[in-house]
Amino acid sequence: MTTTPYDVLIIGAGASGLLCARECARGGLRTLVLEKEQMPGRKILVSGNGRCNLTNTRVAPSFYHGDARLLSSVLEQFPYTACRAYFEELGILLHEEEHGRIFPQTGKATAVLEPLKLATLESGAELKIAQQVQPLKRADFFTATTQTGETFRARHVVLACGSCAYPQAGGTTSGYELARSLGHHITKPLAALSGLCLKENLSRLAGVRAQVRLTAPNVQTEGEIIFTAYGINGPAALNASAVLSRLLQMAPVNITLDFLPHVANAEAFLTKRLQQFPDRKPKDFFAGVLHESITNLLIDFKGLRKNKPMREQFPSAVKQAFHTVLGWPVTVTALRPWNEAMVATGGVNLQEINYNTCESLLCPGLYVTGELLDVDGQSGGFNLHFAWASGFTTAKQLMRER
Repeated sequence: MTTTPYDVLIIGAGASGLLCARECARGGLRTLVLEKEQMPGRKILVSGNGRCNLTNTRVAPSFYHGDARLLSSVLEQFPYTACRAYFEELGILLHEEEHGRIFPQTGKATAVLEPLKLATLESGAELKIAQQVQPLKRADFFTATTQTGETFRARHVVLACGSCAYPQAGGTTSGYELARSLGHHITKPLAALSGLCLKENLSRLAGVRAQVRLTAPNVQTEGEIIFTAYGINGPAALNASAVLSRLLQMAPVNITLDFLPHVANAEAFLTKRLQQFPDRKPKDFFAGVLHESITNLLIDFKGLRKNKPMREQFPSAVKQAFHTVLGWPVTVTALRPWNEAMVATGGVNLQEINYNTCESLLCPGLYVTGELLDVDGQSGGFNLHFAWASGFTTAKQLMRER
């Protein structure tokens, strides 16, 4: 057992843990980070398809699910401008892509992880890898024992363990278990930012991409979807998945896909097109409007006669076809498994956390950050930003208590 307690013990060397450790150590706090994996920051490395979408110019509480007070407080303490400046000060060249997404100029996630890890160690923080914390106890000090038999004491502990999403990159339930052992309640984790499995067999569209407006109970998203053998993926599907994951706990969920989301008064547009091209056969009529494979499925689905011009089609079939283009009905039966989920809903109950500091209201001296909290964001860099922001918020409070 260490004789002198650390000021701060951080469990987890992911996004929130590393940033928090760096800030604590360079502020003069004796800081130790324990990481259960052989490599710190594995989820950083796989984020953004290995390119690390580390933040977004549009960061705001509206892009998240979670307690609005905590989100507002944490994001105000580390807004987009502060986040960008922070990583640029680490020597990372950044650039902006569509929808406000920020990536390293190199296009590789290592360009974010390595400078952050180096800066954390250079600040004086200690990092020990392959150290899985098993019991975590609170008396005069916190005491953490690892699977190697080593024991560490600290005045404060930060749980930065992440969620159970993406287990192949280190996702685990260990953080929930540690939080529960100190009195916290866990909202059941559910997969999010994951593909949607559909009841309907749309495998003939596998690989097709389309811009859509996806509408479901309590959520509407716009953006690209990608058809797959199991259903749909892509940003519009991912950004609806957190809400759908919760709804699926009760029953399958009916959703619609509008394939003309950016056309003003799309029904009038199609009607005018019918007047303009009455002699075109269905496949030719939708050319330039729908992907050819979607058109072929629509023709079969709605019983349009392939070899007849549109003016000779049954009016009811034409009407149904137009309505389907603007609201194709499908049924979501499940989300893809945990190894495909980029984040998790659920986590430590936010009613048990001080929303200004991320400190536990049940166990003084304990802090919880990042995805271990019951917060999840849309795709586009929002989840990583919250991890950085909650780590920064925690470090800021720990510096006040030194």
